[in-house]
Amino acid sequence: MEVEDFVTPRSASENPQRSTSLTSLRTANGGSLRNSFLYAKLREEPIKLSVRKLDGSFFDVEILKMATIADLKLAVEHVFSQMPDQGLGEISWPHVWGHFCLCYDAQKLVSDTDLVVKYGIRDGHQVRIRTT
Repeated sequence: MEVEDFVTPRSASENPQRSTSLTSLRTANGGSLRNSFLYAKLREEPIKLSVRKLDGSFFDVEILKMATIADLKLAVEHVFSQMPDQGLGEISWPHVWGHFCLCYDAQKLVSDTDLVVKYGIRDGHQVRIRTT
């Protein structure tokens, strides 16, 4: 199966940018787009993590395997936004993350751009919330 099986042919006058892009990619990949194009279409499976709160209770989140620490924080925020109102009012997440952080083993997960896999976090692992 080749890239042409996935792309509707057009004349260069209809879409000159596409023609140039495909040619550039084909040249950069040794004449074949098969490897980069088809693998980019694979769906990434989520991983499930358990998050331990300060009071010792747990909740689960799902993130993509190649998620960043910022993505993990957003998943935590989402879980809290789905909890029944317990009279706490609005949560100021910048305030929360300024005083607390997520940890895995003895590592603080504070760099939002780091991938979770950098820390060895895998499906079924546990992260915890702790003070900074």
